[in-house]
Amino acid sequence: MASPPGFAGRLLARIPWFTLIISAVLVARFMAELRAATDRMGTYSPGHFTLLAMGASDRVQVVGQGEWWRLFTATTLHGSPDHLIGNLVTFLIVGFLLEPMVGIGWFAAIYFTGGFAGAVLSTMLNAPDALSVGASGAIMATLAALFTLSFHAGAPRPNLMRRVAGGSLFPALMPAVAHGGSITDVNAHLGGCMAGAALAFILLIAWNDEEDHLPGRSIAATVAGCWVALMATAFAVSGNTYVQYAKGGMDYIPPEQMPHDVESMKADSLGLVDKFPKDPRAHMFRGLYLLEQNHVVDAEPYFRDAARLGATSPVMTTEFQNWNLALLSLTLRVQRRDDESRNIVGPLCANPAALDLRTRQTLSFTKLCS
Repeated sequence: MASPPGFAGRLLARIPWFTLIISAVLVARFMAELRAATDRMGTYSPGHFTLLAMGASDRVQVVGQGEWWRLFTATTLHGSPDHLIGNLVTFLIVGFLLEPMVGIGWFAAIYFTGGFAGAVLSTMLNAPDALSVGASGAIMATLAALFTLSFHAGAPRPNLMRRVAGGSLFPALMPAVAHGGSITDVNAHLGGCMAGAALAFILLIAWNDEEDHLPGRSIAATVAGCWVALMATAFAVSGNTYVQYAKGGMDYIPPEQMPHDVESMKADSLGLVDKFPKDPRAHMFRGLYLLEQNHVVDAEPYFRDAARLGATSPVMTTEFQNWNLALLSLTLRVQRRDDESRNIVGPLCANPAALDLRTRQTLSFTKLCS
């Protein structure tokens, strides 16, 4: 008869190895994003083209281009340190509570199933070109499983499990704008939650209250192994497309070269247009500088170029687009081309509450919205 495990054995059994390994992989993956970045939204935030090159998913690429592998690679990427840290904190808490309870195989199966389900639902329901990244779908699956399996008779801390799950699940399913303006991918969260809850409910039914361990661990190992094989295949395929997508990021102004005041704009605006002719912000900055110098006629074509390029540019945010249109309307107003100016600012005047301060101030100079 085997002797019961000693203290060291019990301690090792409580360590959530899968959770720790995946957490390390996510950190390493984010560091790789920063090293490989050709564009950035912030100092430590990879930009659109970098994320696309590293394996972010959207319907245009997954369905339109047949790049199925993005449904797997996107779950290992993060858009910012805040995004990564928030996911890691939640995942580590869940991992220490749930993984020792269900075993590494079932926990891994729940994680990978939820990640895939979240990526699929996000791809199906989000805007066609809306990039999705993050392990949130997978983590939501583990949270849903934590809540569901807290009702098993052998759950070690059922009340704590429910508080942790409930405190994270419900806020994550509410639409929100994250720090930096990115939109929380509720569809990915919902897909992961549904997958995790469904799988955990099946396990709850199969798990006899009198049994200490969840049955079917060999099945769990097989399922988890299949997911790992699919992930490995996805990464192998994705490496062939990095240069194709990453090179677009070199056409845009990096954060450290963005002008932050009038003086830097005076010094850099012409150089930015020459160096980054495809970046609509460079044209807008040049137009703004010329407008500051009262060269209204010269400024107009730069604002028009910014509007044309910005219509299809991922770096031209709604705030920049609105401000650029307001500036263009101002140049036309100064030139006494009031009809053209009114046509441009009409949509902006219709919803002034949605405009940022810079745009509202520029419109006040035109006096076309009053």
